[in-house]
Amino acid sequence: MTDPRQDDFFEGDFGRRKPCAPEPTPKAPKVRCVGEKRVRAAWYNRARGARGVKLAEARDPTSQKVIIKTRVVVHDKVGGGGGGGGARSMMRHTLYVERDGAGRDGSEVKVFDEELDRADGAAFVDRCADDRHHFRVIISPENGIEMENLRDYTRELMERAEKDLSTSLDWIAAEHHDTGHAHVHLLIRGKRDDGRDLVIPRQYISYGMRHRAEEIATRELGPRLETEMSRDLDRRAERAAKLERQTHLDELLRERARDNEVRLADLPQEGRIRGPLVQRLNRLEDWGLAQRADAGVWRLDPELQDKLTRLADVRDRERATARLLAREDRGIERERLRELEAAHSSQRATGRLIGFEQIGDDPRGPHVIAIEGIDGKVWTARVATREQLRELDGVERGAILRLERSEPELKPADRTIFAIARENGLAYSAELHAQTIPTDRANYIEMHERRLEALRRVGIVERTANGVFLIPENYEERVRQHEARGARQSARVTLIDPHSLEKQANYRGPTWLDRVNTGLEDTSQLAREHFGREIQVARAKRARSLYRMGIARDDGDGPRLNQDWQRQLRQLEKENLLQQIERDTGRVPHFARDGDRVAGIFVQRVRVAERSFAVLFHERSATLVPWRSEMDRAANQLMAGCVNGRSFDFNVGREAEKALKSLSPFLGR
Repeated sequence: MTDPRQDDFFEGDFGRRKPCAPEPTPKAPKVRCVGEKRVRAAWYNRARGARGVKLAEARDPTSQKVIIKTRVVVHDKVGGGGGGGGARSMMRHTLYVERDGAGRDGSEVKVFDEELDRADGAAFVDRCADDRHHFRVIISPENGIEMENLRDYTRELMERAEKDLSTSLDWIAAEHHDTGHAHVHLLIRGKRDDGRDLVIPRQYISYGMRHRAEEIATRELGPRLETEMSRDLDRRAERAAKLERQTHLDELLRERARDNEVRLADLPQEGRIRGPLVQRLNRLEDWGLAQRADAGVWRLDPELQDKLTRLADVRDRERATARLLAREDRGIERERLRELEAAHSSQRATGRLIGFEQIGDDPRGPHVIAIEGIDGKVWTARVATREQLRELDGVERGAILRLERSEPELKPADRTIFAIARENGLAYSAELHAQTIPTDRANYIEMHERRLEALRRVGIVERTANGVFLIPENYEERVRQHEARGARQSARVTLIDPHSLEKQANYRGPTWLDRVNTGLEDTSQLAREHFGREIQVARAKRARSLYRMGIARDDGDGPRLNQDWQRQLRQLEKENLLQQIERDTGRVPHFARDGDRVAGIFVQRVRVAERSFAVLFHERSATLVPWRSEMDRAANQLMAGCVNGRSFDFNVGREAEKALKSLSPFLGR
């Protein structure tokens, strides 16, 4: 639910560069077992498909600076699945790129390619329709407004990229001038010139392309002057003094502090850094994170780092909530806004989905979700990862949800650390890890050491002089408390009904309104205003709809449902679903039974009121099996497995092909 316009805005600045990561040592490809989750996307780290790109070891600090944002869009994960969905998503993005008024001097934007100044964006979308993925790149030179021709600049950059990747590239681009920095939107097709998927090494995505862009910009504009670089550092320090989050200035203050006290006499004498440090101390004092103990002396809060982290979380969440409510057209008053984490630990909120919004910069990271509750309040809650909201993909706006507080879960690394420590007298080190689990790789062990080092800084573990970490007996409890700091708990989200009230009123199947009418749902918090008032109206409409379907009758005291109303509604729902699939696909659909072994191409997920099914195509039939979230990674692939109650144990790809021989006697059923 992120706004595509945010592509034009950059959270970072053109300040000091991060050092280029060293080129990784080639490793043998890892063999992934069936069912094991892929840790990193294939188009980044696959050894085949693109040769290694040699990157410069160091860059001239006087070179022009360029920001490059890259996003890979997988077509079976957008627009409802399938290549068509990816094409629709790309067309929407192309129309956004071509919007009026974003060109130089407010003129019309014209899409260009390697040859034409006015390319055909629709034809490019058609060429990409059956591709697995495509790349969206934004190129923003720091001084792009001074460049004579951004089109020629982009074309030269793409020529360099083609040489680096040893393949010709199919791309279109457009330049925008309606933000603070002139920039170029670039779309690259996900195919090489030999027809294989285009695979771009992670190092090239992160560093190589930017390095090429900066080389070209420096040749055209000349090197950055020392005075210009100094101004950049000054502006960066001035911004850092005001940020409501941890900055490099806070690190400098902690380094200069003695017993949590910072004296003016101990600060650097250079005015360029001394001034921002004093400004930062004054700002920390305003927030209650520093106290003036004497003239020229500030006492820092002992929990400064932790409290700044909390403050940043709060501000990021406030911005995400504001974006979420800004898109809501029902006129929600902020006086009704409540945070689930600030309520009682047993608080449960039921209501209709308003939406969810990303918190911070990581699209996989925390999100804030909002519902309009039956109690008349608007509840927001923090969800730790986007993966936890997968169940909500494709639900209607206004679907019925329940939000509950939940205890933070331990990370897999913490479980591994504690398990090894218990076997070694509550001690952990890289050597002990390797002895206990010899199959773990060195970089995997190093990840656990970094985790422990972070926990050492907050006082949960200790480290001896020889590098051994001492793990407390209540390690798991203390880590959970640490993860819960600053309202960082992750709420539990339960989908009750994927349909809005308007759809439920006439839905030919079981609904949440039916459970409300029969007392199966807790309505003790139901208010008579806002959403609660709409529920009362919808209940009356639902009763009339059940009369028409023959599921209920009016005996004078209101609607009375048939004794087996749930079975009747579920049967109606199944019949309607099968009719719809046959009408849309021309295949004969049927539900797989418990114990059935089936195989076919996974084409889509269909959702009914109480559960979801995956549709597998095989010849002229369509088989519906219980859906699992892991299936979304295998859209349009061969899938084979066995129905196990309300679950489906399956293999994909080559493993599914191997299973076809044993499944062939059963596929005709």
